Amino acid sequence: MAVFSDFCSPAEAACVLEEFKFFSGVNLRFFGGNENCERRCACFFRDYMEISEADFPLAAIEITFNKKFSTEMSHRDYLGSILGLGIDRSKTGDILVFDGSALCYVKKEISDYIASNIEKVGRNSVKAKVVDISDIELPKLKTEEKSFTVASLRIDAVAGGAFNIARGKIQLLIEGEKTFLNFLPEISPSKTVGEGDMISVRGFGRFKILSVNGKTKKDRISITVLKYV
Repeated sequence: MAVFSDFCSPAEAACVLEEFKFFSGVNLRFFGGNENCERRCACFFRDYMEISEADFPLAAIEITFNKKFSTEMSHRDYLGSILGLGIDRSKTGDILVFDGSALCYVKKEISDYIASNIEKVGRNSVKAKVVDISDIELPKLKTEEKSFTVASLRIDAVAGGAFNIARGKIQLLIEGEKTFLNFLPEISPSKTVGEGDMISVRGFGRFKILSVNGKTKKDRISITVLKYV
């Protein structure tokens, strides 16, 4: 039997991972609606089971409005309207705001209720419908590749190089719990990172380490990252 949690923030997911160390014979997987979601649900399942993203009891609410007669709306506006229906924050995941619409990931059990009852976001009239997550085609994120060298694969060196942040400043950001490694809080500047790791720094953005290219003649490590802009 698989057990699914409500949505976890990155900090809550870190706590789940810490507690998970004490379990044996059980696997853990996170999913929030798409691979880039920060708020995700946890699934605990036995070693002999296979759990895919399609097994998570999640749905999405597509909210649209007439731009001609409406004002711009932010993430806070959409979240406030959903919570105003009496929905607990733990039942809602990431909210993606687009030009003229928004996509809100929620637990499937409350999706019909939200779609049927949300009529306004801010002062704007809206329409909502439940969308199957497997049918969603998200617009491609704007990205750019950047190559640079670092003295080591410490997270402070790599993040500092990606965002052109002085080492002292990036260390303060990490120790101040403003840095996330694979969507989980990371507070150690000396944490080693590698290919495939996703790193985000609050206020600066997010990037993925595409490749570690080896050492240069000056004995520095060359890496290539994909920045989301």
